[in-house]
Amino acid sequence: MVKFQYYSGDIKRANPLGFVTLEQFVDKHKNPSSEMLAVFDSIEQATASENWELKAKLKMENLFSFTVSAQFKGARAYVNIVEFNGLAQLDWDGLTIDEAVLFRDYVFEHYPQVVCSYLSPSRHGVKALLRIPIISIEQGSEEGIKEYKDYYRAIETEFGNFKGFDNSPKNMALPLFLSYDFFLQARSYEDTLIWDVKELITDSLSQKFPLPFKPYKKLKSNDKNELRAIRTVRKVISGIISSPGHTQLRSACLIFGTRVAAGYVDMYDAIREVENLVAQNAYLSKGLKGYQTTAKWGLEEGMKTPNYY
Repeated sequence: MVKFQYYSGDIKRANPLGFVTLEQFVDKHKNPSSEMLAVFDSIEQATASENWELKAKLKMENLFSFTVSAQFKGARAYVNIVEFNGLAQLDWDGLTIDEAVLFRDYVFEHYPQVVCSYLSPSRHGVKALLRIPIISIEQGSEEGIKEYKDYYRAIETEFGNFKGFDNSPKNMALPLFLSYDFFLQARSYEDTLIWDVKELITDSLSQKFPLPFKPYKKLKSNDKNELRAIRTVRKVISGIISSPGHTQLRSACLIFGTRVAAGYVDMYDAIREVENLVAQNAYLSKGLKGYQTTAKWGLEEGMKTPNYY
């Protein structure tokens, strides 16, 4: 039986209140009480009005939270891990409500390793639980944490391709707040395939879960120039296989930055785009920090001069 700990909504209270099973977790999300629906409605209103302080207060005072990837003896801290669960949390934020609904179903249908996927409390995000191997605690918590991070590194490579991906849940001590979704997608844990990948490489012949680098975004009719700019920078950066890496990367990002300045691509989307492209490039990833600095510099310089199609 898969079970994990739950907590008070106040994240300062780090000791668990008890355990819930995976089945109970799914049921609570699909069948919330009327009182909880009222709380979620208030959270949605706070999000719509961008009252982030009220949103945080509502969550902390009213919602339970969970740690789905590990069990703790005492406070929620790495040094207190006593068991690893066979689950990893995935999170996407900053979507429109329509995008979130579509993506909830997309990620469940396209990844048989996803146990469940559902909307976040604000309805502008998607959360999912991914089945991973159960890590043995016998090797020690430090080695176990390292192994978990190995799995999550591959998770970031794969699922970071999609718009709004947040890698914060790679921290196993981070609480996952209760949400609700009448149309939550779920399959039994036993029927879910296991995400057992620790490294994803660019060679399509050996990549276990191939996925083109294409952030999930429902394109509108006026998005053709955005798509054109993104396709161009992807093609150039993905094609860098040798020195001079900095020069090639700088040129690509300078041009991409001019398209950002022209209003075709959102600045934050552009930064995330080039950082992920560098991280996924077999050659550039060997000097990740340096190349990402070069990429960001090129973007910022390019954004000083808009260039229109």
